Amino acid sequence: MRNASFAAGLSTLAFGLAGLVSFALQLVPPGLGFEDTDNPSVSIAFVQAHSDIPVITGVSLILMAIALTVSVLSVAAVTAPRADSLAMRCLAAFGLFAAALFLVTGGLRIGASGPLLHIASLRGEWGEAAYLAAQVAGQAVGISGIVGLCLWAVGLSVIGCRKRVLPTWLFVLGIVPAFRLLVSTLGPLGLLPDSELLWILGMVSVPGTMVWCLLLGIVLLRRGFGSTREHLAVPVTAGA
Repeated sequence: MRNASFAAGLSTLAFGLAGLVSFALQLVPPGLGFEDTDNPSVSIAFVQAHSDIPVITGVSLILMAIALTVSVLSVAAVTAPRADSLAMRCLAAFGLFAAALFLVTGGLRIGASGPLLHIASLRGEWGEAAYLAAQVAGQAVGISGIVGLCLWAVGLSVIGCRKRVLPTWLFVLGIVPAFRLLVSTLGPLGLLPDSELLWILGMVSVPGTMVWCLLLGIVLLRRGFGSTREHLAVPVTAGA
């Protein structure tokens, strides 16, 4: 069981790190002087000048998908002795759904750059239209993946706390993916106030969810190494 905890922790940790790298890469264009990356003409200019960045971003998303797949399956196996099997299967479905969408998003990032630049070279308006189409598709798939990830994280934190297989503090920090889940689902329905602060918190909650995954990975790794009282299948105290 400790070997399983180690595998689950390592894959979860790898996912969190890849997720933070992917998020940081989204901040590269403004840092290089391309301030309005929502403008298709500016974005095309950025891809022309730095065509490697979308590819690196796509690779990080694919690595996220691989790591999350291993993490979801490993965590489900580790928690199976104490958690409800049906609930864990539902959670695994959400996690695998998110991994599949991250894989698609990564593929779009890698595969769209070449055709986009080719179309833009033929006619600028066509290139802008192609960029907007790729951007809308990528954002829709990516946000859906984040929703699936948050469902997995929130469900795991609740079940882990109820069954005492995860530390209580990790359950408390589950408010971060829960907040992102609310923003992603209620925001498009117009059920949240139009607030700049709320938008900022929603954006911060994306890397915050990755940090939650990092902490989960550390907890699992420590138990895999046997540095805590017992492995995941044994109840833990609130401060463990």
